[in-house]
Amino acid sequence: MKKKLLFTYIVIIAVTLLASEFAFWTRGYEFIDNQAIHNNEMYVKILKDILESRNSKENSDYIRFAKEYAESYSFRITIINEDGTVLADSKHDEQTMDNHLSREEVKGALKGKTSSVKRYSNTMNIYYLYTAIPYSDGNGNGILRIAVPLDDLNALNKELVKQVILALIVCFLFISFIAFYFSRSITQPLDEITDAAEKIAGGNYSVKIYTRQKNQIGRLAKAFNSMAVNLQDYVLNLKKRNHELEAILQSMQSAVVAVDNYDAILFYNEAFQKMANSVSNLRGKNLVNVIHNSILLDILDKVRKSEENIRKEGKQFGPEEKVIRVTGTPLRQDPIREMGVLLIIEDITDIRKLESMRTDFVSNVTHELKTPLTSIRGFIETLKAGAIKDEAIAGRFLDIIDIEAERLSNLIQDILLLSEIEQKKDSHMEECDLKPLIEGVIELLAPKVKKDTEVIFQVKEETLPYICNPDRMKQLFINLIDNAIKHTEKGSITIACRIKEGQLIISVEDTGIGIKQEDLNRIFERFYRVDKGRSKKLGGTGLGLSIVKHIIELYNGSISVDSDFGFGTTFTITLPYERAKQKGDCDAHGFSDR
Repeated sequence: MKKKLLFTYIVIIAVTLLASEFAFWTRGYEFIDNQAIHNNEMYVKILKDILESRNSKENSDYIRFAKEYAESYSFRITIINEDGTVLADSKHDEQTMDNHLSREEVKGALKGKTSSVKRYSNTMNIYYLYTAIPYSDGNGNGILRIAVPLDDLNALNKELVKQVILALIVCFLFISFIAFYFSRSITQPLDEITDAAEKIAGGNYSVKIYTRQKNQIGRLAKAFNSMAVNLQDYVLNLKKRNHELEAILQSMQSAVVAVDNYDAILFYNEAFQKMANSVSNLRGKNLVNVIHNSILLDILDKVRKSEENIRKEGKQFGPEEKVIRVTGTPLRQDPIREMGVLLIIEDITDIRKLESMRTDFVSNVTHELKTPLTSIRGFIETLKAGAIKDEAIAGRFLDIIDIEAERLSNLIQDILLLSEIEQKKDSHMEECDLKPLIEGVIELLAPKVKKDTEVIFQVKEETLPYICNPDRMKQLFINLIDNAIKHTEKGSITIACRIKEGQLIISVEDTGIGIKQEDLNRIFERFYRVDKGRSKKLGGTGLGLSIVKHIIELYNGSISVDSDFGFGTTFTITLPYERAKQKGDCDAHGFSDR
């Protein structure tokens, strides 16, 4: 722009100077020409007065006059008779000269006026400025003519042209410098504004334009600086908002994806990327090519048709089958135009499992409660019908009622205990020596051990006190060891306790009937029995192993089971055993050692 503006200025200046100098030169040339004619007319009038005062009688007088004054005034003098005959000439022999009656200046002078003419002289072979005037003396009337060579006049014109050209060059350079400075004063702020705009376009919003001008350019710079500040604030707020939305999206457990009207992905969160099993950038890709699920396509179609929120549940097939709930919401650019659809995909597999477990739990509890209650009511009705009079039968029925009541009581206690443990709250924590605790449990359950079964307790090394709730830990060992005793007719039950890599490892191994492989994954479920008839016969509630698992999880531990059907089962418990850490956790929760 600067070059173009400067070039425009220079062209305008050049044209203006050329026109001005041409007009000046034309006027100057006319002035010089008119001045030369005026001078010639003045000189010829002076010479006329001198000639008339001398009253020349002979041609020799005229010749002497012409030569004398021609030498004094440095121009050619010619004296011509009325008939055109040349009487005298300062430059040439009058005898050899042609008749001058036809000369234009002579014709003009014969009319009684002063006449000036520029023409070529055939006598002298050069251009002259001729001026002729009529005169009258004692010898008669004639024409006095003077001539100035145009070479002198042309030389003066050439000098004038040189001076004009020199002045033109000087003026052009001077005005060009001024034009350069002026154009620079205009284009420099514009260049600064352009550079600043380019930097802002590149993301640098801290650019400022400094100028002292108070004209339109100064106002433009001030408005630009204000715009840059406002734009910076707007972009910062926009980035902040985008970061907040991005953080919200990425922190959501549910998968979120937005697609345009052509199913191209606009944005998504990390949960959706995991669901799609992809590590590449999914923006711009078609949703159908990223994740194959008919529910998503159905939701997209219904949302676009109804322009309302649509929710639907279904299954997502993959490495693991999941139950998902998809919510589709129309994305609107304004109240009229839609820009796409937002999909929120929730994994509700665990929720459905919990609902199923709750339903099964209620059903199982109802069944487990109903069975002893039915038995108790049946025997009571029988006793009321008259069996109470027979002491033998009455005693046997009362024993059965007592057994069922105890079973019912145990079931309720186990349900309450399981519910309490599931809250993962334990207000009674202390350092507990597991060795006497396990020995006490073995002694408590000794009456239930068959005569062909041996209970072995192995402590391979000195164990440190374990921070726990002794009642919870005692319940854990009672359930595990009692379970082993019930299912071991003969052989051995081995309880081992050892430390390995900062962890407490406890194992309960028996040589009993074992568990089938297909039942291993379900033995920790509530009310699940491998052999329902045998478990009920032995008085089991079906909650023992579930209670064990929840107690272990209460202490961030784990339990595994290994069984060989017909040969025995081994339960292995792993608990964190860093006493210092446990002590710190205990103090942090407000627990104290005893």
